Amino acid sequence: MSEKLKKKIIILILILLCIVIYKLFLQGITAQSIRDWVNSFGILAPIAYIGVWAILPIFFFPVPVLALAGGLSFGLLEGTILTLIGAMINSTIMFLLANVLAKDMVTKYLSNKLPAKWWNKFYKAEKKEGFLIVLICRLIPIMPYNVINYISGLTNIKFGSYFIATLIGITPGTVIFLNVGDKILDIRSPEFFMSIIFVVILTIVSLVLGKYVSKISEKKNAENKRKNSL
Repeated sequence: MSEKLKKKIIILILILLCIVIYKLFLQGITAQSIRDWVNSFGILAPIAYIGVWAILPIFFFPVPVLALAGGLSFGLLEGTILTLIGAMINSTIMFLLANVLAKDMVTKYLSNKLPAKWWNKFYKAEKKEGFLIVLICRLIPIMPYNVINYISGLTNIKFGSYFIATLIGITPGTVIFLNVGDKILDIRSPEFFMSIIFVVILTIVSLVLGKYVSKISEKKNAENKRKNSL
């Protein structure tokens, strides 16, 4: 059996395993149920929460649900620290998985999960530009966290740049969503409304930054084409 065939078989098995795991264990899971499960570990609850964060996003589990669960379980400060630890472990795992596994198959699957405009920016990014692109995408709440992890592993972006950009980029959103989770039991409180306002502000600011990066990238591409034509 050729190495290429072996790799395809392994990928197929992993995809099927992910589907089965999601269907049997993850579908329909809520922030409340995660909180109850994590809290059942008692003094080991923080470790259980970090473990959940490290593993579930691999299967494209929605990370805002995890962040809300962290706010419900540990409050804003402790929840933020634990979430960042879990998210960075997970981001590292997913980056390395995409980097090691069959890139052609993963690329074809992921290309449909992100707007073509941003997909092209990721895939064609130079090493220095890649840091800024990862950072901006991390700041935009509507950008799929899971897909960014995998795509980054397929590009020329250095792991160190990816890691630092991810840590900086996810921190604002983490704090905001943890705060929503911390205040969600009292949705009539001023603090809860402020949390929602912060989510909206973060989205608007990050989209403006995204447009700015797009203009810079387009200007740079135009200059390169002009130089090449001379």
